[in-house]
Amino acid sequence: MTFTSNNSSPWTPPEPSHPQTGLRVYNSLTKSEVSFVPREGNYVSWYACGPTVYDAAHIGHARNYVSFDIIRRIMEDYFNYDVNLVMNVTDIDDKIIVRARHKHLVNEYRSQVTNLDAKTVQDVEAAFHAFVGARLGETITNDAGWRLYVARVGDGKNPEMVAADEKFTLRFEAAQAAFEAIVSARQSMAEGNSSKDAVEALVVASEDVLAPWLDAQFATTVKDHRIFRDLAAYWEKDFFEDLDSLQVRRPNIITRVSEFVPEIITFVQRIIDNGYAYESEGSVFFDVDAFDGKNGHFYAKLKPTAKGNQALLVEGEGVLNEAKFNKRNDNDFALWKKSKAGEPEWPSPWGLGRPGWHIECSVMASEILGEHIDLHTGGIDLTFPHHDNEVAQSEACFNNHQWINYFMHSGHLLTEGRKMSKSLKNFISIKDALKLYSVRQLRLLFVLSPWSDPLDFKMQAMPDIIKIESTFDNFFANTSALLRDYREHQYESDGKRRFLAPELELLDELKETKAQVHAALMDSFNTAKAMRELRNIVNRTNVYLKRGRANIDPQILEMVALYVTKIVRAFGLGNDSSSSAIGWGASLNSTTADGEHPADRESVLRPVASVLSDFRDAVRELALSGGDKRALLGLCDKVRDVDLLNLGIILDDHGDGSALIKFGDPEKLRRERAARQAEEDAKLAQKEAAARAAEAKRQERLARGKLSPKDMFCTAEMSTQYSAWDEDGLPTKDQAGEDLPKSKLKKLSKEQSAQAKLHDEYLNYLQYSSIAARALRRVAKTELQAEIAKREGLAVKYAKWDSGKAGVSAIVPNVETRPKADN
Repeated sequence: MTFTSNNSSPWTPPEPSHPQTGLRVYNSLTKSEVSFVPREGNYVSWYACGPTVYDAAHIGHARNYVSFDIIRRIMEDYFNYDVNLVMNVTDIDDKIIVRARHKHLVNEYRSQVTNLDAKTVQDVEAAFHAFVGARLGETITNDAGWRLYVARVGDGKNPEMVAADEKFTLRFEAAQAAFEAIVSARQSMAEGNSSKDAVEALVVASEDVLAPWLDAQFATTVKDHRIFRDLAAYWEKDFFEDLDSLQVRRPNIITRVSEFVPEIITFVQRIIDNGYAYESEGSVFFDVDAFDGKNGHFYAKLKPTAKGNQALLVEGEGVLNEAKFNKRNDNDFALWKKSKAGEPEWPSPWGLGRPGWHIECSVMASEILGEHIDLHTGGIDLTFPHHDNEVAQSEACFNNHQWINYFMHSGHLLTEGRKMSKSLKNFISIKDALKLYSVRQLRLLFVLSPWSDPLDFKMQAMPDIIKIESTFDNFFANTSALLRDYREHQYESDGKRRFLAPELELLDELKETKAQVHAALMDSFNTAKAMRELRNIVNRTNVYLKRGRANIDPQILEMVALYVTKIVRAFGLGNDSSSSAIGWGASLNSTTADGEHPADRESVLRPVASVLSDFRDAVRELALSGGDKRALLGLCDKVRDVDLLNLGIILDDHGDGSALIKFGDPEKLRRERAARQAEEDAKLAQKEAAARAAEAKRQERLARGKLSPKDMFCTAEMSTQYSAWDEDGLPTKDQAGEDLPKSKLKKLSKEQSAQAKLHDEYLNYLQYSSIAARALRRVAKTELQAEIAKREGLAVKYAKWDSGKAGVSAIVPNVETRPKADN
């Protein structure tokens, strides 16, 4: 018998009704890995907690949905499970109600204030004072009071204040923005500017403080359900567009709370009838004491240590939760909430109201998947109270003891150690993340991280992800090119066997890789280990390729490449194409010859034809002008490194004199080329700086060396120190006529020797400069004479080729205007 994490609630392993894969998963119910056994053969019923749609999705959400998309793909594409994934959309929720109401009231207010006037400024001032009092706990009555407060708290990022209230910085910045807008509005009025733009600037900058002030006065006037539904619909669409952009497969079935209200009412009534819930003043609450430990039921199976945690329970009840409910126990939670004015409402046996948060998932999951479900997934932050409450109310409704067999929770995504949160606004939206990194790079980040562990997202870690992607890019490009070359000659044989010991060794390593990857995926979807194994076989194959084209067998190369392709596509790192082609597959936005948007022949060939035409013109011009081999090779390099690279075509020069043709993403290749160029430029700049420093040092030595060692102690300045010198210019007596001591003479002699060395360098420099100047003049004269002769010969050639046409004079200057050789 296996127990859940509270050590009292038993967890019963499902009985297999079908041969099993051997897959083991980390089950949050048992806090251990257990065998994964679907209830109905190969069919997997899976419920995933979806979004509460009131704002943009961020990469913290992406961590959850992409991680489970990777797991789903492995289950479907690798283990061949028949997965039915149901995901909810929460479109009735306290956060949605508040956000929609705020947005509606601010928009109404904005439409009513057409010009900046004293009343509008007074409204925003009142909102500002109310906000500071309620959210920052300060009583501010005038500008001076706020400025004193700002002087005390600084930029609002004081660690002690943030520790006491994690939203302090956010609230402080909202208040400061409103204060600055108020001061600016007063200035505008004083200058006679009461325009629509001026009032817009005030309202927009102070919206975060104005919205709750308006809501406190006019919330009860908001009655149209469409106000709430429109906001939810907007962000639901935005959410699924983000998932599409991340190549997350759509759920099989999407459910919305607003479409299941009648079923929710029936579900709640059934819990009441079973004795596990009660009505109180128009709301219905789950009776934890009546359920926990009674009739084989247990509460908080997932996180028993959080049982009774009032902070989490209150947060789970929502931001519109009443301070005092007439509940039997503080641990009881709402199944149905009595609606207040300004909230959406539906008729029920208990009066007008709306569903509680937790009940929605129990009802929608059970309506589609039944009273027993194989798998339930979500973020780790949903464990308690949300998922624990789901389990309790579902088992209370159905009077069973294992509504869910397996719970899987993805770890938090942190930013610099802090949880990413919409409410804290410390998040990077999915759209912004995709401006910085590609879909594949973000998915690689999650593939390379254990799905259940916390993941700290740091920009400085992404270059390592990009390097890993490049490793696979290069591998796929090399193998594809070699196989393409092989297929052109595969029926030609020189009678030599090529599948020898190195190939057999690589084949054995491929077998071992397959075994290790399979073991990793069976070990609770350990994609990080699987990717390490793939990188190892790729690196080993790259070593094999160094033998050269003449010494490899492309057949083993194809076996490795097809297997690597299969696994990375199973992780969703390529497209969903069933194509047998090696590599990631075409981009979802690409056009393919056999895809939905076939590209016409001309549009494909025109860019390449243009490159060939330009190259031909340049080679022809070079040939006619008598250009040398270096210029021709320069043109070839330009075609390879610039023109074809811009089209995604890579010419990989090999030692046998031929090039391997490879293909890649043009934009990625351009970025890599730009990065290499930037690195080379930086190295060159560093080298040039070092050269300039060395030259400056050399010039300083030459300047010092101009002075002859015989003259260095005979200057006017030195005559104030010495009165006699020997024939070499070395001082012998001091100013008073006394002989210099031997120690002084030794020191001066040493200084003179050093100056002699500098002076010799200076003289050598002068001599070399003179010689070099004469040599340069001779070279210039010779080159000029050769150029004149070449142009005269070219003129004759052109004249014969294009007799009678004007144009020769454009190529060969008039004799009278040519520069004469310098004697």
